[in-house]
Amino acid sequence: MSFISPRNIVFAPLLAAAFMAGIALAGSGAQPLAGGCTLDPLTLPLFDATPAAEIAATPLAGNPGSDTGDEAIREAVEGIVACINTGDAAYQYAIFTQRYLAEQFADPSVTNQPAFELQLSLGPADVEETFELVGVTDIAVNDGGLVAVTIELAGGGATYRDTLVLANVEGVWLIDSIEELDPPQ
Repeated sequence: MSFISPRNIVFAPLLAAAFMAGIALAGSGAQPLAGGCTLDPLTLPLFDATPAAEIAATPLAGNPGSDTGDEAIREAVEGIVACINTGDAAYQYAIFTQRYLAEQFADPSVTNQPAFELQLSLGPADVEETFELVGVTDIAVNDGGLVAVTIELAGGGATYRDTLVLANVEGVWLIDSIEELDPPQ
């Protein structure tokens, strides 16, 4: 049993030690943190005490009226990386849709939600490594308004290349799924 890891944050593998900036993220009421993260942090109780399995089973529809231009998506990804780099799990995991997070906790034998909630309650930790956005490519909008984008990050002497599926939730682009393309190099 585990909680979500930092490698799974930096996408498919960056989700067991830690689990957003620009115009595309301006829908958040949060004040920017140093480094540009503008998302509101996750708060407890997680999912407003709704069972994770119920949220995970609810399909997420994209917002077809959202700006899906290359620049808006690049700014959204830059903001996501800024939140990952905060050292605060409440901001690091704010980059994901509620549906995606709930999917991680739907099977309690795999991921321990109470341990994750404890991690959130501890507040910021020292940042051991940060990630730099190397590239944003292959931006594609699907019929439902979700956006697939391939990103490449560098950090800790390794590079990561993953495809993210972003959903616009209340004016903010959040990660709704991740496909790991390359193992760390």
